[in-house]
Amino acid sequence: MHQDGMKQVQADLCERIDGLRAAVPYGSVAGLCDKASDLRHLAQRYEIRPVADLAWKLEGRLARGERGPAVLDMLSLMREASECGRTDSQAASAWAAAASVRLS
Repeated sequence: MHQDGMKQVQADLCERIDGLRAAVPYGSVAGLCDKASDLRHLAQRYEIRPVADLAWKLEGRLARGERGPAVLDMLSLMREASECGRTDSQAASAWAAAASVRLS
């Protein structure tokens, strides 16, 4: 994918992450899970593994009804991961480790 195209995908991911963050306080569990799933699928489509993996973890938290600081921290990590530009499996492992440390 061309650099400009990847920048557009990153901007779209960030916009969706911000929209999900705004919906957390009042959205239904199903609606929030759908938004997280949409994020995950977009990241998977463009092979942005760190964001896809974090979105999968977020879906689990949202499905359990979580809405507190851990969810907001996960969204912050997802935004950072989408902006970092790395898409490889090593980056995904690093972001997963960061999530484990930050959210424990």
